[in-house]
Amino acid sequence: MNTRIISAAGFLFFATLRPALPIGGVDKPPPAAAPHEVAFVQPKETKLANGLRVIVVERPDLPLLAAEVLIRNGAELDPEDHAGTASMTGALLTKGTETMTAPQIANAIETLGGNIDSGAHWDAARATVVVMSDKAEPALKILSDVVLHPTFKQEEIDRLKNQTLDGLRVALRQPGALAQFVTARIIFGSGPYAHSHIGTMESVPAIKREDIVKLYQSCYVPGNAALIFSGNLTLEQGTRYAEQFFGEWKGGPPPQRDPALFDTSAWKPSNTVIDLAEAGQAAVVVARPSLKRSSPDYYPGLVANAALGTGFVSRLNREIRINRGLSYGAHSSIEARREVGPFSAMAQTKNESAAVVAALMQTELKRLHAEPVKGDELKSRQAVLTGGYARNLETNNGYVGKISVMIANDLPLDTLNKFIPAINGVTSEDVSAFAAKYFDSPPSLIIVGKAPEFLEPLKKDFPEVRVIPASDLDLNRAELTKAKP
Repeated sequence: MNTRIISAAGFLFFATLRPALPIGGVDKPPPAAAPHEVAFVQPKETKLANGLRVIVVERPDLPLLAAEVLIRNGAELDPEDHAGTASMTGALLTKGTETMTAPQIANAIETLGGNIDSGAHWDAARATVVVMSDKAEPALKILSDVVLHPTFKQEEIDRLKNQTLDGLRVALRQPGALAQFVTARIIFGSGPYAHSHIGTMESVPAIKREDIVKLYQSCYVPGNAALIFSGNLTLEQGTRYAEQFFGEWKGGPPPQRDPALFDTSAWKPSNTVIDLAEAGQAAVVVARPSLKRSSPDYYPGLVANAALGTGFVSRLNREIRINRGLSYGAHSSIEARREVGPFSAMAQTKNESAAVVAALMQTELKRLHAEPVKGDELKSRQAVLTGGYARNLETNNGYVGKISVMIANDLPLDTLNKFIPAINGVTSEDVSAFAAKYFDSPPSLIIVGKAPEFLEPLKKDFPEVRVIPASDLDLNRAELTKAKP
């Protein structure tokens, strides 16, 4: 038995600490339950005469409704030198219509006890409302208004520009955020995915109202959209709502994308250091092109990435944080998009440790093939993925989000029930084959930090390194350096 002296509000008292004892004689967690088949509600679909897809997930036991208008294009269609146009267009939908100001929209939704949101990222833009089922009609009227009748007032554009620029000023002084901007350029060069989807310090001021209106008129057409419902309604009710609030929506053909612009077959790895003199830490990233969401490698890739860098016990975090104490956390991600997306692994560390962390990341990538993921490690990584997927589908908003991703990536709706069996069906050999295909060849290395503190030891393992002073960095160019006058 231990005794501890505790001070509180100037008084001393003694607390007796007893060792923790097992409850009811149980001194370890119970065994996991046997796996059982999970079947999620299958979406139903129809289409309006104007080309709008209408998708309904009937969940009558929940008195809530989530509804989303999905537009099947996003930041990949930003005009050259105008990065951030799609993001700004999406965000401005809820900032004023022909009949309501931004405060009036917010007040109307709050009065209904709901919330509304809009924005754009890669391959998609969205406007979403969540409300009690008995408030569906007034909520959908607002959703229809913001999607079909935005005004893009100059004062709202200017306000959003200032907010975006303030955020960028902060982000560009942080090694981790700056590394992500640089990584996109390293992977995609001058391709449609190469720029920052929110824009840059140079591109945001250059965006004019006519750029926003032009993108809106091109992309926000019914033939390029889907209206997704999840909640206490039937397909018939959803179709009726769609006709009522979106039946008069008109527009031309959807914009066409050139797949050749997204080609990454000529990609070659490189090592780049951004010398950020004021950086208190270094951000270390290894990155490369990965795969499309429609790729047959997708599910093995998710399991491989989960073993490598998802969660506290993943290989990267175990080696870099737990075993060596070099970072508060290391992680990796595979962002599969409609076209080939990025893979990246990242950790922040002391500037002096950057070279060590870079070498460890390369080693862990190769070890994923050399030392297969199997047994309990494989099962735990599959459980992380399937558990997270199932939890996300507990809410109507989660359902809408999953279906939205499927539509944005040209996937059939029955993909909803294929995820868990596909993940559980991934074998150790599948993971090893994925690692051999994607991780055995060298990735690109990107480090943002105080270069003099790690450059010499870094060159021992990475002799070919390009160093770019932060003052010379230009995120608008594939070369990443400012054009010479």
